[in-house]
Amino acid sequence: MTIDPYEYIPQPSAGVLYEPAARPAARLAGTTAVVIDAIRATTTIVAALAAGATEVVAFATDAEVRAEAARRPAGSAVTCGERLGRKIEGLDLNNSPSVMTSEAVGGRSLLLTTTNGVGAILDAMPADTVLVAALANRRAVARRCADLGRRIVFVSAGTVGTVSCEDTLVAGAVLEAMTETPAGAAFTLEDSGLVALAAWRGAKDRLAETFAATWGGAFTRRLGLHDDLEACTQVDTTDVVPAARGLPPVITAAGE
Repeated sequence: MTIDPYEYIPQPSAGVLYEPAARPAARLAGTTAVVIDAIRATTTIVAALAAGATEVVAFATDAEVRAEAARRPAGSAVTCGERLGRKIEGLDLNNSPSVMTSEAVGGRSLLLTTTNGVGAILDAMPADTVLVAALANRRAVARRCADLGRRIVFVSAGTVGTVSCEDTLVAGAVLEAMTETPAGAAFTLEDSGLVALAAWRGAKDRLAETFAATWGGAFTRRLGLHDDLEACTQVDTTDVVPAARGLPPVITAAGE
């Protein structure tokens, strides 16, 4: 006998996909998907839009980034991307939230490819709504999710195919902010959501230390990207809520 857990879990509910391997079988139709790649892609996307980028367009490959840049008017787009943390040769910027300034990206499109985060965005696109979350906008994302009122699936990018501690913490941070609002308190936390919330509550008073100890954080430190790691641990610094639409995903601030 096959049991469908979603027939028994009171709706709306919120759960977390922890590993990339879980994404292909996920039920995303009719849900709000919240994509998280805390170190660094979703933090970079939030920072870029907060700094005035008109949009972020996500591509699976750097060849697609280059082709799209060539189609656009000169100076209208900034190319950005990394593989295994290192800037892709020939692109303008690394996938670095710390360099997303108004001078660098304001008034222009950011054409982005990354090792983990873009794949998570692409996998999330079957959802009715696809949002992008980081610690920087976790309260704003929580409000948006609560207002939409449908099941939430947090889609963790993971780290080269494995569970990512920092992505789990961001999911928990959003869930905590949701529980503090009347609309959000109406959600049922699935077991995977309860795990993320517990992890966040256990780590939120030592974020810098925890992020630095993760696989992704330690790798980022080895690359000398300390400013990026610091940017990834900043909480509630913006109300920008990026929303992705179409293929390739075009990401703009929700409501724009």
